[in-house]
Amino acid sequence: MIKKIFILFICVLSINAINAQSKTDVEDVFKMQLFLNKKNSIFRNMNHSVIKNDSLYNIFKNLIDLKIDTLQVENNLEGILYDIDYKFYKVSDARTSFNRKFINDDFRYLNISFGMDNFFILAVHQKTGASYRLAGFDTNDFLGFLSDFKEKYNHQNMKNLKTTTFLNNYKVQDLDFKCMYKGLRSKEIDRNKYPCLERCNDPVSMHQFSTK
Repeated sequence: MIKKIFILFICVLSINAINAQSKTDVEDVFKMQLFLNKKNSIFRNMNHSVIKNDSLYNIFKNLIDLKIDTLQVENNLEGILYDIDYKFYKVSDARTSFNRKFINDDFRYLNISFGMDNFFILAVHQKTGASYRLAGFDTNDFLGFLSDFKEKYNHQNMKNLKTTTFLNNYKVQDLDFKCMYKGLRSKEIDRNKYPCLERCNDPVSMHQFSTK
C-alpha cells in the first residue's frame, strides 16, 4: 500500500513539473527570440562593443517581464487536426516592463524597441516547441510555418492541403497570412505595400501617420 502511494506521489510530482514547465516555456521562448532579434551594440566614441552572449542573455531574461496574450484562431479547415496544435502569442509595449531602471547605457542593449504601435507575435507548436516569428521581428518565418503546417496536415489526412485553402480557412487575430504570403514571395520585399511585414526596428514610415 505504501509503495502504491509512493508511486502515485511521484506521478503527481511529475505531472506538476510538466505543467509548470509548459507554463514557462512560452515566456522563455519569447525572451530568447526577443534577445536574438537584438543587434550587437557598438558605442560611438568608445573602444568597445556589447556582444550577445549567455551572460548578457541571463541579465536580459531576469530583467524583462512579459505579459503574453494568446491570440484567437478561426480554424475552418476540414479533416484530422489533432497533431496540428499551434498557439499564437503576442507581446506588446504596454504589456512589457522591466524589473529595475536601466543603469548608464543598459538601455542601449537591454531595451526592446516596439516602434510605432507595433508588437511581436510568435506561433508555437504545443508538442514540439517549434516557434515561428510572425510579426515584429527582423525575420518573418511564415513560409516555414506554412510548410510545416501543410506537411503535418498532408500526413494525417493523406491529401494535399492547398495554400489557397489554408489562407481562406485558417485565420489568426492580428495576423494577415494572405499579405505575408504575397509579400514574402515577391521578388523584393516592399513593407509599404505589405505592412504585415513591418518590423519593430524599422524607421517610422509616413503611412503610419496617415488617417483613414
